[in-house]
Amino acid sequence: MSPTALVLSLLVGAVAGMASGLLGIGGGLLMVPFLYFLMGSSGWSGLAIPLESQAALAHATSLAVIVPTALSGLIAFRRMGLVPWSTVLPLGGAAAVAALLGARVAIVLPTPTLKAGFGLFLLISGIRLLRTQPLPGAAAGGGESLGRTRAVAGGGAVGFLSALLGVGGGVIAIPILLHWGKLELRRVVPASIAIILFAAPAGVLSYALADASTAGLPASAIGYVHLTAALAMIPGAAAFAPLGARWNQRLGARIRPLFAILLLLAGTQLVWANGTRIFGGP
Repeated sequence: MSPTALVLSLLVGAVAGMASGLLGIGGGLLMVPFLYFLMGSSGWSGLAIPLESQAALAHATSLAVIVPTALSGLIAFRRMGLVPWSTVLPLGGAAAVAALLGARVAIVLPTPTLKAGFGLFLLISGIRLLRTQPLPGAAAGGGESLGRTRAVAGGGAVGFLSALLGVGGGVIAIPILLHWGKLELRRVVPASIAIILFAAPAGVLSYALADASTAGLPASAIGYVHLTAALAMIPGAAAFAPLGARWNQRLGARIRPLFAILLLLAGTQLVWANGTRIFGGP
């Protein structure tokens, strides 16, 4: 990687870490578009990644950064006594198992399909972030048991999409925690980040153990995880996640519209550009 790519990776990691603690979104929603750009810009980034492997490599690398980022944010929330472990553990266990499968599916999907799917996820995420009002039932008390079926279904959805798209899965986890878990609002983001910490390591493991011998990936990649890019992003992400967690209760709702607009713009571009490739456009 070039010096410019390393500096940009550090800065983007810091922004993603802040967003992870502040909004409970895991940071992948910001890191993956940057990694698409980084890995597709060999002229200045110093990376020569085959087009057919760029999306899977970006998703795997993003997920690797999310692991220490989520851990850093979770430690901050745990000190505040806000993590509802009785709700997190059944969801997290199902998420970890499903993440193993999600990574394998991502590897075999064509890059345009994977990028268009991620763009659609950005659009959904942006729309959700614009909903600043609490959802029905969101103001409930300490939470309630999800039941085995809901825990498996909800955790499975979070884990599969987390690994498939290289994101934390908080956009999926948060409505599950609100509607099914009936958590009070101040515990929702801590619970979301805790579930991410189950799904992300499992997804990284699946990507790292995948056979990438025919993918033409650089020597610095372990399976589909680009180690250099991940290590460049981790310091900023891990350092700023606790700061975002501390600001969560005061600033989260105020900056949601800005993040939502950015996600909607990026999602529209990805869906449009890759949708035309999928359906034979110019």
